[in-house]
Amino acid sequence: MNCYLVNLARAPERLEASRKRFEAGGIPFERIEAVDGLALPPEERRAVCPPVRFYLANAHRVLPGEIGCVLSHLKCWRQAFGGGEPVAAVFEDDVEPDPPRLREAFASIEAENDSSVPTVWLLHRGVPRPAAVEGPWYDILETDDIGHVFCTPAYALNAAAARRLSAILTPMANVADAWSTYARSGVRILAAAVPCAATRGMPSTIGHGRGSWWHRQWFRRFYWFRWRMAFRLDLCLKRFEGKRFPLEEPVR
Repeated sequence: MNCYLVNLARAPERLEASRKRFEAGGIPFERIEAVDGLALPPEERRAVCPPVRFYLANAHRVLPGEIGCVLSHLKCWRQAFGGGEPVAAVFEDDVEPDPPRLREAFASIEAENDSSVPTVWLLHRGVPRPAAVEGPWYDILETDDIGHVFCTPAYALNAAAARRLSAILTPMANVADAWSTYARSGVRILAAAVPCAATRGMPSTIGHGRGSWWHRQWFRRFYWFRWRMAFRLDLCLKRFEGKRFPLEEPVR
């Protein structure tokens, strides 16, 4: 499986730290230069992400770093699947990989991949688990705290998922890691029962400043409360119907 590392040109120290970790674990990767949202002119940011549409979906104004993050992952998917590869792994430059477990996860993904079903495999630590897990993967719709499934340090996806996510994010109405939203939009989101990577605890390059709404405790509680209530209603409906939400046909 081909691996790609997303890294800003203005963060060479993060690239070097990641390079040492991946080389020590014997995992080759290709660097994808991230799009710097701060460097984009305002009119280009508005064209990529209509501000009102984003605000209605997320309850906060879009940050330039969030736009850059989405554009970076879109760029990475185009590069990853331009040659007809069935699956690819994507990492951000603050990742702490666990090479032995990563190789096991890659083998499992390649063996179980169904090219007709858009699927994302979350590899990182911190995704809430359901009470019982059977097998190496579980659907995030089975967990009870969907509000914390917001992170993209390490994941894999197939070509069908890349097409579907690219369609959902063009124009951009959500952040790159709104996995609960994408799970309800025809993308199967699986998480590793045994995580293969974690974040290194480095400062985010998204740009949540110390004085921003994001760092106000009441706002964060309201934001996660909104996601939790939406997901618990989703769980109740699913149990009442006795079935999962059906997967739609992938975007061609």
